[in-house]
Amino acid sequence: MTKKIDERIPQDSGNGAAFKTYNAVQSPWNKLMSYQDALHYASRFEAVLSAAVAQAYRIIIPDYETRASEMCKEAYQRLYATGLYYPNDDGFGIHPFMCGSYPGALIGDKGDDALLMCGRCQDFGTYRCEKELDVCDWDICCSELCRATTMSLQGQADATATRHRKGKKLDYMMVEAKGCGDRHCRIVAENREKYPAPDHELWQSFGPAVSQDYIKYTEEEDTVSESMMFREECNYRFVNGTNNETDSSNQMVNLSTAASLYLLPAIDNAVKLGYTTAENADWIKKCVLEASGKAMFGERYAIRACREWLGYPEQYPADGRLLGGVIEMLLQSLVCAYEIEAFNKDEVIYVIDRGGLAITGTQSLCEAHLYMWQGMVKTLVSAEWSVWEEDSPKGKMRVKIAKKIDKFM
Repeated sequence: MTKKIDERIPQDSGNGAAFKTYNAVQSPWNKLMSYQDALHYASRFEAVLSAAVAQAYRIIIPDYETRASEMCKEAYQRLYATGLYYPNDDGFGIHPFMCGSYPGALIGDKGDDALLMCGRCQDFGTYRCEKELDVCDWDICCSELCRATTMSLQGQADATATRHRKGKKLDYMMVEAKGCGDRHCRIVAENREKYPAPDHELWQSFGPAVSQDYIKYTEEEDTVSESMMFREECNYRFVNGTNNETDSSNQMVNLSTAASLYLLPAIDNAVKLGYTTAENADWIKKCVLEASGKAMFGERYAIRACREWLGYPEQYPADGRLLGGVIEMLLQSLVCAYEIEAFNKDEVIYVIDRGGLAITGTQSLCEAHLYMWQGMVKTLVSAEWSVWEEDSPKGKMRVKIAKKIDKFM
């Protein structure tokens, strides 16, 4: 009888020995990836998945203006409600005496750094705020996302203003966007009484800024590539202008995706508004994500690199364990609980906590991963292999990787 789970070195191997302990994730073949690298790996993978979901949304609503408008309205309303009914002023360093919508800049600043979108606040005041980003993993998704993230920040800022004393309202605009090819992302928020400008539709949340002369542009050689929590000059801590401090120990659980925060809700909203049916939307997501997964390992060098990265034994043929290793590294990096039911040359079975995979509560993100993995196995291993969900317990996703013949696949 074949062993259900191959022998592997326990993750606590070496406890009690005179070795230092490191924060890392571990492949089934004992290769370690540091905390920092794990964070970057998960961020990039989720950004690629999100980019595929963005293409599905573009198929569902082909017209750019309509698509961007619906996405911005949905993001604004949802994040306004979050900021109104589930405030976290202490967590963002928003003090009780603050007024108006400028404290929204504190929300965006901390969220950026937690998502590895590093940069700096160039201005933070009653009439004007400016944030400049040097890095954004989401820049591969779509310009509609850049607009929607700005309007979600506007929603949170407006909600904060509603809960605090009356003050100046700011109009948040993204005057540069890496998703559009700019060197930086740059949000400039301006008070329209002090900086008058024509009215604009919600989705028209790009610049230019009226206060263009005040923009502080960072030259290439002075830019940064890591969040504050990974920089010595910052004492490896995020600290904002109101002295709100966060160390790196709780950042991993904050790793959200563009898909879960914006794109999948936008698709759900498109279904609600009648642009398509739920069944057709799911079919489109499936098609696009499976193709994206296949593209990840379409070139042979990508397969070789993946095997080396995982420490996959050279004597092993390509089988389901190879994709299983990739999935395990991602789940560990996302701090998502999972159980291994089988892990051998014939089949790999994981029972994954759905809530851990869909961190922000968008449960269709679990299916998005499943579609992506189904595509990945076809090129990473071979077309003989498939990935599917089977006999899942409540609140879990039981994922099976095995050979499968399907004449209608």
